[in-house]
Amino acid sequence: METIGEKLRAARLERGLTIGDLQRITKIQRRYLEAIEDNDFDAMPSDYYKRTFIRQFAEAVGLNPKPLLRRLDGKPERNDLMNTMALSIPVKGSRKSKYNETNTKKNLVKSYIPVALLVLVVMGIIGTIGYAIFIDSEQGPIVPIPDKTTNLAGSNTLESEKTSESKEEDSSSAESTDEKKEKKTKKKDKKAAAFTLETDTGDYAAFTTKELEKPVKVTFKGTDGPAWVGLQSPETQELFYQYTIQPGEDLETFVPEEMTSFDIVVGAAPNVKISINGEELKFNEKTPTTGKKMITLKTDSSDADSTTTTNEQKEVFE
Repeated sequence: METIGEKLRAARLERGLTIGDLQRITKIQRRYLEAIEDNDFDAMPSDYYKRTFIRQFAEAVGLNPKPLLRRLDGKPERNDLMNTMALSIPVKGSRKSKYNETNTKKNLVKSYIPVALLVLVVMGIIGTIGYAIFIDSEQGPIVPIPDKTTNLAGSNTLESEKTSESKEEDSSSAESTDEKKEKKTKKKDKKAAAFTLETDTGDYAAFTTKELEKPVKVTFKGTDGPAWVGLQSPETQELFYQYTIQPGEDLETFVPEEMTSFDIVVGAAPNVKISINGEELKFNEKTPTTGKKMITLKTDSSDADSTTTTNEQKEVFE
């Protein structure tokens, strides 16, 4: 007569299960399963676990545990209890097992469909962003970066200004010591020009000052972003200086000495600071704007027609 362990082993092998498979099914440690098949019941932690493990082993391999437990207790087996659980677990290779495997594969495929769709959506988003970046790079920067200085026809170039400056330095070196001291004294005595804001409509501002020391030096300082700046004649509206300044960049240029008034045009007002002969011009404080702004600067010595010209510039600018 087969022992309890032999019956359980035979049932396990008949269904194509390994000890590892049985361990995953029953959650019983491998050493206890092997001890049951070897009829080494003393290896069990207690009688309770011994009966529980045998019952779980038998149910997992499709046997009725009651006859086995009766034999464990030394009682005779009953024919009406034999193998009532047979075929409760499909044998490997059976039609039911193949059907279950097919269903499992289908379920796996279904479970991967949402993941695949999510991956496709993410790839689509990344592709769209990449294409937008590519198109943007092809179009170039929003604010063009021209050469250092572009001077239009009829105006002095930056090189000529530097040449004139160098000539003035050479000529000044030839002056007497007394004349140099006298000029330095006059410069110290002169006070910084005070600018009076006459008009500020947001996109247009007009300043007046009593006098400006010539040559008039205009300084630009880039702040938060790029900005286009230009200088033009109020009478002809012709630019004699233009440049696109970058954040942190400092520029300076000079206004022709024959001009008693001039216009400053700024493409992005918050991104630049302007100084006239070292004094900052507060052009975007009273009525600030984030876009283009034109500033007219004139002295009291300007002729009476300057007011009319300024109004005409404002209308053209608007």
